[in-house]
This record gives sequence, C-alpha cells and structure tokens, in this order.
Amino acid sequence: MLAAIETAIINRIKAAAGLSYLRSVESYGGQFDDDTFDVVRILPAVWVTFAGAAKPVQHGASSFLTPATFAVMCCARSVRSEETTRHDGPASEVGVYRILKDVKTLLLMQDLGLDIDHLRPGATRTLYNTKLRSNGLAVFAQEWHTKFADDVPPEANVTELLHVGLNYRLKPGDDLTDASDSLTFTR
Repeated sequence: MLAAIETAIINRIKAAAGLSYLRSVESYGGQFDDDTFDVVRILPAVWVTFAGAAKPVQHGASSFLTPATFAVMCCARSVRSEETTRHDGPASEVGVYRILKDVKTLLLMQDLGLDIDHLRPGATRTLYNTKLRSNGLAVFAQEWHTKFADDVPPEANVTELLHVGLNYRLKPGDDLTDASDSLTFTR
C-alpha cells in the first residue's frame, strides 16, 4: 500500500495541468545527497517519499489501521535572490510557496482512488533555504497524513505448533544441557 500511495501522489501532481511549470516530479531518491547539487538544473521540482508510519491500531478481529505519513518536497531556485526562491519572481519564475499551495490544492482531502483515509496536511518544514553558488535554493517539505487498513490473511490467524524442544539444565550457574526432550505433533 505504501508504494501505491506514493505513486498515486506523484501521478496526481504530474497530471495537473496547472503545475506544468514543474520540470521534475518523482520519488525522492537522494537528490540532495550529492554535495555538487547538480539537481538545480531540473528545478522547480517536487519529490515524494514515505516519511514513516505510527504503530498500527487493531481495527477488527483480523485488521489493523496503519497511520502513515508521506513527505512532498517542493524545490525552487532563482538566480536573482534567495528570497525569490520562496516568493514568485518576475514572469514565469516560480517560488516554493506557490508550489506548496498548488500541491496542497491537489492533495487536500483526496483518497487518490485508493482505499485510504483522505490525505490531510501535516507540518511544513524548511529543508534548505540558502544561496548556492550564484543560485538561491529553497526546499520545503510538506507532510501528508493518511490511514489504511492492513488485513491479516485468514491463514495467518492459524498458529500451528508442530514441534517443541526442551533443554534441562540441572546445575545452577552451569550452561550445559543435562537432559532434553523433543515432542513432534502431526496434523
């Protein structure tokens, strides 16, 4: 389900006619791990990744409800100034605030055609807001929360104990097995 949700978020953003200004929309794969920051050539961009899941809550006899968080990273650059990376610049220069707003409009309360709770926004964090060489660079991450059911397959509810092995240690402090028993059950 995690892969399906991430892919659905990416596809919804890619399909939006109003976001044609984006040069890249894809799954996050460490684009900022390289110190050279060659990624500035494909900006503005959006990357999506699974951010984590909270502990599942029992939702029925054989179902758990899993709260999941995804992060949508919105990135913009500007040769004018670091401020322009956040605010729109002249003409077609798009700032990260507009990207965040446009993505929010697309994802807010959507189930993306999947069997999930509607997406709800979470925290927005600044990942980068800096000047890099002669470019301003801004990357903000918007969290999106949902829940989905994890159903336990019926055969997983059956626990079969077919073999038991017992080791007896008769002398305290001695880790040597003095005797053992083995029981095997048949169906």
